[in-house]
Amino acid sequence: MVKHGLQLPIIAAVAILLLVLYIVTRNDTSPVVKFTQWYSNLMEGFAAPIGDVPRCPPNYRFFNDKRGDSFCCNGTINPFTHTCEAKGPHDLCAFDSRHPDPRNPSSQLPSCAEMITKQTTENRDNLCPGKLPHYASIGKCCLFDTDLDGYDCTAQNSDPSQYCITGTTKQPHEQFCNALKLDDVTQCPTGLQKKSYIMGDKEVKKYGNSASGVVIPFCFGMESSCIPNNVIESVQKQGIYSDKTNLDGWKYSCSGYERIYEKRDLTGTMDTTYV
Repeated sequence: MVKHGLQLPIIAAVAILLLVLYIVTRNDTSPVVKFTQWYSNLMEGFAAPIGDVPRCPPNYRFFNDKRGDSFCCNGTINPFTHTCEAKGPHDLCAFDSRHPDPRNPSSQLPSCAEMITKQTTENRDNLCPGKLPHYASIGKCCLFDTDLDGYDCTAQNSDPSQYCITGTTKQPHEQFCNALKLDDVTQCPTGLQKKSYIMGDKEVKKYGNSASGVVIPFCFGMESSCIPNNVIESVQKQGIYSDKTNLDGWKYSCSGYERIYEKRDLTGTMDTTYV
């Protein structure tokens, strides 16, 4: 019989082992996972001293060369020569700055840290709305900062209103970043307020399933409303409103609204059908 005093250490050891097994087999590109996998490789003879936690750019793999220098490779790593077989100038990066490129010693490798910073900044600027400015490599933009390895939003961002997703699938109540970013750059005519509209059966019947649940900003007033032209042009890339080719002549576009209500231009014909 195991003594009572030994039960807690045994339980703790089993829990740690299960956690390590989960992280090693977890199918993502989190640098934390990369570190655990790197450490596992180290124990199997991938010789290198344990240093700082290695952080690779997304889709890059960590490895050590025969000297023990650390790199990230965007391609195949030869397990026998401990080299990266990718040939592109940005397919290999080093953990120290100004490191000679082992494939061409006359040139220097980019810094992995600088590449991560550059990619994160570009993703934030291109994908994240202003109110959710912190990009996480899992494909989210967060209200508050990300976890230590930049992989996901922290628990502080658990409310769906405090993050959005950059991909094409989402869970109930989650927000699409592209819809929020479109809202950032959308302006309404004077006197109208910006609201959100969720497309449903009417749009799906006309334009197909690509319209289902699409959220767009629109401009609302007591007597009339309109859809900003930049919003129409954006969703037309998905086939929605694709039949509305003359926006100035469509009643439901904001340029059509301005033509009728601001310029008082009643010449010509107007398309007064929504879909």
